[in-house]
Amino acid sequence: MEARSRGAILLDLYVAAALSIVVGVGVAASRFPGGYDWVYTVVSHLASTTRNPEGARWLAGSLLLAVGFLWPVTRHLAGPGAGPEGGESRGLIPVTALRVGLAGAALLALEGLFVLDLDALGRKGHEAVALATFLGFYGGVLGLFFRRIRRAPAFFAPALAVLLPLFGVGLTQLVLYLRQDTPGWVHPGWREMGIPFWMSFAFWQWMAVGFLGLGLGVLVVTAGRSDRESRA
Repeated sequence: MEARSRGAILLDLYVAAALSIVVGVGVAASRFPGGYDWVYTVVSHLASTTRNPEGARWLAGSLLLAVGFLWPVTRHLAGPGAGPEGGESRGLIPVTALRVGLAGAALLALEGLFVLDLDALGRKGHEAVALATFLGFYGGVLGLFFRRIRRAPAFFAPALAVLLPLFGVGLTQLVLYLRQDTPGWVHPGWREMGIPFWMSFAFWQWMAVGFLGLGLGVLVVTAGRSDRESRA
């Protein structure tokens, strides 16, 4: 398969996955009881069949569909020279991490779609899968960016954008921890309390989702270009 046609297919798969997520989030939010305040409501509430009985399955189904679209994309993201054939196995590490994130997302989607209980896998099974999903996505995307930065420093900017929500979460949670009048865990009531949106964990959580998605898009769009440059 030529690099140009492969790049077009990868982009089509990424766009299909992104549209699936956008539609799923939109439908799930529209069916959230009382309306969904994304700035002050965490992602897990939108995906919860208890808190969002009519919308959670839409989100779960869209997530599972997106995983299916993205899985074949991952093998083309490591770049030239990665893998046993290229003599550089380190390139497979971020791809493996990304696949761990996708596998975790698939498990969470199946849990929501069929009302399963991941805690059956072990104590705090749901939390463990969610953590593995988070670490897999972040480790995979950032690892792939760091590989690109070695060849093209311009990739530092999108990598920094992906990291920004983590800095936001860390800083705001530290501020809240040091406050004597802590408002408790984030909830829509924070809006009436006058707590600024940038102090909300939910806000930064959604920013992380968005920037991870955009970062993955940058990696997909530039995957074919990296291959062509390496052969030039």
